[in-house]
Amino acid sequence: MKILDILNSPWAILPERLNEIQEIYFTHLRGEKIDLKLIEAQTGKELKREEQGYEKHGMVAVIPIDGIIAKKMNLFMRISGGASTQMIERDFKEAMADPDIWAVIFNIDSPGGAVDGTQELAQTIYSNRGSKPIIAFTDGMIASAAYWIGSGADRVIISGDTVGMGSIGVVAQHVDYSKAYDQRGIRVTEITAGKYKRIASEYSPLSEEGRATIQAIVDDIYTAFVNDVAKHRNVSVDDVLGKMADGKLFIGKKAIDAGLADGVSTLSALIDDLNQKGRPAYTRAMVEKKIQSLKRKEE
Repeated sequence: MKILDILNSPWAILPERLNEIQEIYFTHLRGEKIDLKLIEAQTGKELKREEQGYEKHGMVAVIPIDGIIAKKMNLFMRISGGASTQMIERDFKEAMADPDIWAVIFNIDSPGGAVDGTQELAQTIYSNRGSKPIIAFTDGMIASAAYWIGSGADRVIISGDTVGMGSIGVVAQHVDYSKAYDQRGIRVTEITAGKYKRIASEYSPLSEEGRATIQAIVDDIYTAFVNDVAKHRNVSVDDVLGKMADGKLFIGKKAIDAGLADGVSTLSALIDDLNQKGRPAYTRAMVEKKIQSLKRKEE
C-alpha cells in the first residue's frame, strides 16, 4: 500500500488500531529512521519472514489470520503485525484442493484492516461452502474487516467470555498537511482535470464538499459490508443493522446473542471434533477411490 493510501483510504478496523498504523507512517514521512532490530527484539519476530501456509492437524487445516489485515503484506504491516488477504486466499485455496484435508479453520485474532481485498476474500470463502466444512474461530478478537472475512465461513465460533467480535463499520480520515508544509516554506499547487479528482487533497483543509464525498464512499462500503454479513449469516439486512452493525464490539456470549457467532469451543476441541466427523467421510472417499482404481484396471 502507498503511504497516502494508509493515511486516507477507508478502513474496516478499530479506530485506535488505525491510529497506531498511522503513527508508523508519520514516522516514515518525517524522515525518521525506523529501528528494525529494536522492533524485532520487542516483538520477538523476524520482520523479513516469509508468509507461512496452513497448518495440518490430522484432516483439519488451520489458517492463521493475525493482526492488521491488508491486501498485500509489506514492512509496515509486519511492524504493526498483519496478514495479507492475498496470502490467506492462496492458503485457503490450497487447503480446499488438498485431498488430505477434510475441514478448514480460520484461526483469527485481528482488529480488522484495509477494505481493499477484504470483500473478495470473504466472497471466496462463502462461495466454497458445501465443499468442505469451513469454520471461523477466535480466542482473541475478530473485528471489522476480520469479521467480514470470518462471516463467510459456515460457522463462527468463539472461545469464551472475553473475546471481542463485531465492530461492523467503516472509518476514513482526511489528513491535512497544509500548515506543516507552510511552516517548512513549501507550497504545493495541484493541476487537475475532473471536478472530483482531488476533492479531498491532503495539501489543503477539507471542504464540506470533500467531506461529503468521503462520507459517500464510506457509506457505500458500509452498505456492502452489511449486505455481505446478512447474506453470509442468512439474516435480513434489517437484522444486521438493528442488532450487529452499529460499530459496537460485542464481548463473549453477547456476540452469540446478537447473531454474530454460533457457539463456544476451544481450538483444540474444535479440531478434535472435526477430525472425528471427518474420519467416516474420509474413509468412504478412500474406499470409493480404491474401487474406481480397480475398475479402471479391469477395463
